[in-house]
Amino acid sequence: MVICWKCMLSIIENTILKEWNLVCDRNWMSKSTMSSLMFGFLVGALVLGNLSDRIGRKTNMTFNLLGVIFFNSISSITTEFSVYILSRFFVGFFVSGKILSIVVLMSELVGASYRGIYGILITGAYPFGIVFLAFVANHVRDWRTITALTSVMGLPFLAYHWYLVESPRWLLNTNRNEEAKLILDHLANGNNNGESPKQSFTVKQRPSDSVKEYVWHLYGKDKIMKIMAVLAFNWFVNGATYYGLTLASGDIGTDLYSGVALSGFVEMPAIFLSYMAIEKIGRRLALCLSMLISGVSCVLIQMLQGTSLAHLGISCALLGKLCIAGSFKIAYIMSSEILATSIRNSGMGVLSAAARVGSMLSPFIVMAGETYSGIQFTVFGILSLTGGTLSLLLPETKGKPLAENVSEMLVDKSKKIDTI
Repeated sequence: MVICWKCMLSIIENTILKEWNLVCDRNWMSKSTMSSLMFGFLVGALVLGNLSDRIGRKTNMTFNLLGVIFFNSISSITTEFSVYILSRFFVGFFVSGKILSIVVLMSELVGASYRGIYGILITGAYPFGIVFLAFVANHVRDWRTITALTSVMGLPFLAYHWYLVESPRWLLNTNRNEEAKLILDHLANGNNNGESPKQSFTVKQRPSDSVKEYVWHLYGKDKIMKIMAVLAFNWFVNGATYYGLTLASGDIGTDLYSGVALSGFVEMPAIFLSYMAIEKIGRRLALCLSMLISGVSCVLIQMLQGTSLAHLGISCALLGKLCIAGSFKIAYIMSSEILATSIRNSGMGVLSAAARVGSMLSPFIVMAGETYSGIQFTVFGILSLTGGTLSLLLPETKGKPLAENVSEMLVDKSKKIDTI
């Protein structure tokens, strides 16, 4: 008799598979937990991205962190599977808004020459979280305790509300010029620059009767819509492949915990490699190459099965995860540089929603591998190859000024934009 590893796992460990008997013909229900989380990511990206453009980046970050802690705590104590599914939706909802606000705030606080390294450092925190979670899970082996621990770990970070500053660009865009000048003064003093920002910076006054811009104002502008379509597809591919390869960690020839830890460890070199790539060859080419290499690596996994080189499958899977992790980091940076300040967070929300559609599908793509061995890697590979090729249609953003409104997104970025 053949017993799948998920069935064995449900027998020997305290998991949601065991507690709610989510094995065999109920296996699809275990996949729905991930899809519920990712559906929350999708809705949160659309709703909270726009909210951040209305209430500010920092306030939105604090609000979202409170939501994550609350609903993740609900996940850890509920005894009803339906409540668990709903709570996972809201965890994804608030995590999505928090991630977007963090990335956008960073891009708006630093100059063009520093956006790359700070963007990589922020998104580079993911692999450390994956490795830490795998380590904890391997020793605790109780899903409720692990979930509760992740909630508790979020509490100290609420203190950043009193430490972080609001985005000066967002304040200027909402005509709160005095607050923006105070923050610029604070930042200048922190950088040991004694020169007053009132002397160092020229503020472009936004007309009081100017129309508020929303992400749907991009519609009808063919040049921008083509760029947004390519970005959206790339985010979809990155979401599907990144989370799919993480979920498929137990299918690469290792045990579940080692596979997840390895998928996290292999992302760490991606932090350095991604930074070197975007600085040396630019955002566009770095995004293209990272997706193409990931695609080739994934396709090779199934091709090597049943051959004398089958043992190389693990190396290919890890290389594919490394490159798609780097691609995701570059996509975050590049997208935030393409979008205008007036719609940056809501625009990132739309792109993130595209990634979450891919993430929602990824558990079921992985599940297809239980019927057709290795097919999940081939699907991820084809998607990555397509996305990497389309990346060549995107504009280069390295060292270019950030657009403040939709009309400036159409301006030649090689020319100076009159802003801060």
